[in-house]
Amino acid sequence: MELLNFILIFAAGWLVLRRPERERLAFGLLVASSLLMAALFLIGARGSILPGLNY
Repeated sequence: MELLNFILIFAAGWLVLRRPERERLAFGLLVASSLLMAALFLIGARGSILPGLNY
């Protein structure tokens, strides 16, 4: 899933550099990537069997 985040961020950067008229799509990709990162963090933090300590 982290690879998907990197691909979304890379695609957004490519769109801004190569096709500036598609800036709205690039912003949408960045928002989607941010929401995906937050969801993955919440799933990983809440679904953890071990408590949040340094192991």
